[in-house]
Amino acid sequence: MQQQENEMTGHESLELISRMIHKARRDYLDSGLSALLWGSVISFCSLAAFINEIYLKIPRFGYIWFLTFVAVVPQVVIAVREGKIRKYKAFEEDHMGGIWISFAIAVFLLGFIFGRYPTDAQAAVYLTLYGVPTFATGYVRRFRPMLLGGIACWVFAILSLYCGYPYTLLCMTAGALLAWFIPGLILRKRYLKAKETHV
Repeated sequence: MQQQENEMTGHESLELISRMIHKARRDYLDSGLSALLWGSVISFCSLAAFINEIYLKIPRFGYIWFLTFVAVVPQVVIAVREGKIRKYKAFEEDHMGGIWISFAIAVFLLGFIFGRYPTDAQAAVYLTLYGVPTFATGYVRRFRPMLLGGIACWVFAILSLYCGYPYTLLCMTAGALLAWFIPGLILRKRYLKAKETHV
């Protein structure tokens, strides 16, 4: 009789642990907003810059890239809001946060460096850098669209060395769409579905 009670307690403990893991997974689901934000901003800026180079030829249109600085504001709002909503924190979250912060600093430093010392390989350098945190995130979270997006950035980095400016901007557009925008759409759809069904 005592053994049966212990078995029931063990079974109930396993169910409780399973429910907690399930709840943590539900609460941790990425909303996809950050990926959508940056996928939209980078692809828009690079595509708009390409159109300007080919058709519009407006002087000083390069300032459109300052939208990336503006996008930091909604990114901070998204991060703060999601931090408050999220009840659980995955063990790798701090590590991934460090990778993405390092990436952001590197991108802004490169913007400053390339502003003073332009190079034909700018797109290749940026795309190579884009691939690192994207691939790492996809790998750690077992999220194939972002994993493939990181690889796509590296492929476009190589292609950009052969297609020449301004067509390198199309490589950047494609890289941003595949690395962030499309994975962001998938994450957003999963997040909204999980929120509706409470799974």
